[in-house]
Amino acid sequence: MSQDGSRERRRKKNVFLAWPLIRKLESLAFLAMFIAVPFFGYRVVDYTSRHLALNNAAHDLVKDIRKAKQMATELGIDISVESRQSTEGRSAAYVIRSGQRTLEEVVLPQGVSMIGEITFSKAGEPDHPATFDVHMDTRSVAIDIDRSGIVSLP
Repeated sequence: MSQDGSRERRRKKNVFLAWPLIRKLESLAFLAMFIAVPFFGYRVVDYTSRHLALNNAAHDLVKDIRKAKQMATELGIDISVESRQSTEGRSAAYVIRSGQRTLEEVVLPQGVSMIGEITFSKAGEPDHPATFDVHMDTRSVAIDIDRSGIVSLP
């Protein structure tokens, strides 16, 4: 009976020795997850904010192209919407102008740029079909204006 009793005590002692190690491993795993989650969260927030900046810039451009078309018919003058690339000290933008006179300049969010130009006649019709390419990093959005002046954003 003394051998069985000592065996049971050793078994119980080994079981109780394992619990502190298990608790330490649990704590280490929890700490690793607690540290790792913000890094993934930052990536998601960064991607989402860039995506929203691109989409908002494209939607603002569509509204301003429609506004330029309406202004051309109401005022009876030719109105152009032109992109302007970023230069040293100036962000990328697009400009709404009549001849040499600038009516409005819209500065794009950091990292967003665009290429394109369209001119609306006094009748509100474009001089030719056009496409504006709004891009940021590897993503881009194309805004098409057909011959009748209808603006579409896919």
